[in-house]
Amino acid sequence: MSMERNAPGGGAARAVGPDCPQNWYLLAGSAELGRGGILARRLGGLEIVLYRGHESGRAAAFAAHCAHAGCHLRHGEVIGDHLQCALHRRVIRADGRFIAPDRSPLATAPQPCLPTIERFGCIFVFAGETATFDLPTPDISALGPITTRALPSRSFALPWSTLISNGMDIDHLQAVHDRRLREPPTLRRLDPYRMRLDYRAQVTGRHLSDRMMKWIAEDDIRTSITCIGGSMMLVESSVGRHRTFVMLSMCPDRNAGSTIRAVVGVPGEPHRLAARTAARVAAWLFHAFLRKDVGVLQGMQWHEPEDEITQGDALTRSLCAFFRSLPAFAPAPEQPVPRTPLRAASGGA
Repeated sequence: MSMERNAPGGGAARAVGPDCPQNWYLLAGSAELGRGGILARRLGGLEIVLYRGHESGRAAAFAAHCAHAGCHLRHGEVIGDHLQCALHRRVIRADGRFIAPDRSPLATAPQPCLPTIERFGCIFVFAGETATFDLPTPDISALGPITTRALPSRSFALPWSTLISNGMDIDHLQAVHDRRLREPPTLRRLDPYRMRLDYRAQVTGRHLSDRMMKWIAEDDIRTSITCIGGSMMLVESSVGRHRTFVMLSMCPDRNAGSTIRAVVGVPGEPHRLAARTAARVAAWLFHAFLRKDVGVLQGMQWHEPEDEITQGDALTRSLCAFFRSLPAFAPAPEQPVPRTPLRAASGGA
């Protein structure tokens, strides 16, 4: 579906597709959540909490408000691998079931939880009851170990579809990012959840980052951008002899804006200085690349091109059709719905 929203100044900010697609979202770096830690994040219209178990070290994600009486779970405490609500000290297992002091499950409505996976030094949460597809794996994963580095997060008063469309806009690549295409780009649908743009370019810019990229790439950059689930982009580049990836997650908020979180990866053992240095350089170059967009995106009232004047227009319209085909994340309202009497659980669940 396509939706329009009023924007400051009387214009309209148009979002193409669902407000929050069912997809994987990068919500935190692994280092942000130590054992026993709790973080609050927002995913579209739902606030969630992440916590990490003391014993297993695994991360889990819950709807932020306790299903029993609505207390915000960021005030809770991690007990073993479970989360204890601060209001009544009820204990919730990682699968959302409330448990009694003897660890037996209670016959009450479970706490809504979301699928969670940890890869590339980041915590990803799937917006949906079950994950309908796996988190994508960059091609360089097949080469061996990967060293990653997170980029600083940034928020925009723009819907995810605007940010993704901007990132895959081949005309914008040439006009703003100082690249010249060496051959025609291609866009293809890989499956119901993925579209892939492939292009080959050379650098025309004169900024320090442009000159450095041109030298490293020997003026030949081969890039594929895979749009995954609508709100995620996996950018894989062959820059001369070097291969890198950047995974960008556009996390919607409840005000039609988005927070971009991203991680850069290069081949190599994380404990090796050369790999860590390469990851740092790759992160700097990509951050410099994205910085050119910041001014352009301010105050944007993006909309789908009505005509296909350029190849970029045609590719963007195909991308928008893909956005409209995506399922929406529609979580149930956060409210207590006790269906059976609760067992007494003094000092426990």
